Amino acid sequence: MLAEVVGYAYAHHGPGWGEGYGPWDGRAGWWLIFPALFWLLVLSSLGYLIYRRSPTRSARSAAERVLAERFARGEIGEEELRQRRAVLRGKS
Repeated sequence: MLAEVVGYAYAHHGPGWGEGYGPWDGRAGWWLIFPALFWLLVLSSLGYLIYRRSPTRSARSAAERVLAERFARGEIGEEELRQRRAVLRGKS
């Protein structure tokens, strides 16, 4: 779709197009791309923050920390740690 808009902008000079300087000098380029990139960055960041704060992810992370602490204290072995971590991650 972006290619069609840019192609149309090059082929059909409307009022103010191709007359000199600035974004209206006949080259529809960066002024079309930057807003799209800006909103992509904003929405991606928002999605990542929501993902990081999800209750499921927080609970899984806390459970894995407890497993790591138990392994460090010697309460569980390496094989049990791997099995329980696989169950938490849904790879059983």
